[in-house]
Amino acid sequence: MSHYEGMPEDLYDIDPRDILAQYSVEWVALKKSYEELKKKLQEVQDELSELDKKLERGEITEQEHLEQYREKWLRSTEIVQVKREVESRLNEILKEIRETNKRLELEEAERQRRERIEQEKTNAMIEWMSLRQGFDLIRERRKEINREMDELEMRRRAGTISDEEYRRARVDQIRKLAELKTVENDVKRRLGELLEIIRS
Repeated sequence: MSHYEGMPEDLYDIDPRDILAQYSVEWVALKKSYEELKKKLQEVQDELSELDKKLERGEITEQEHLEQYREKWLRSTEIVQVKREVESRLNEILKEIRETNKRLELEEAERQRRERIEQEKTNAMIEWMSLRQGFDLIRERRKEINREMDELEMRRRAGTISDEEYRRARVDQIRKLAELKTVENDVKRRLGELLEIIRS
């Protein structure tokens, strides 16, 4: 039977939030131990000071002082060593938590960026559809003006309109077509911009 049977494809593919929670629990436990070690170290240091005072007062001999002092000093050294190990691990966890938080911030920024892009695409699509309808209306309006121009030309040939009326109506129709062309160009340009946003 393979040792890898039933294991995930990537054993270390863990959500950063889970890592942060795991380290947070360990951090709390280690911080408690750290405070206890500091308290014990202070107690031993107080005991060493008290030994010195007892020697000064003549309550214990030099030999007794030396033996008891050595015993408490060794205990103090052991506590200091453990305290350093705890401090080292606390620093490692702190580094990991900061790196994890940084990754989470980057992930959140990326998520917000993707949401913003999707929202921009949605807005662009809505505007594009609206402008596309407007573009169709512009084409219909052009056809309508062209029909009016054809009718005007037929009236001129039939002699049912004076030259002055014809020229005035003709100028007005040309002006309308020019205005329509300007609007059409603006709409085309905006449709192109929106299409780029939608396709990006």
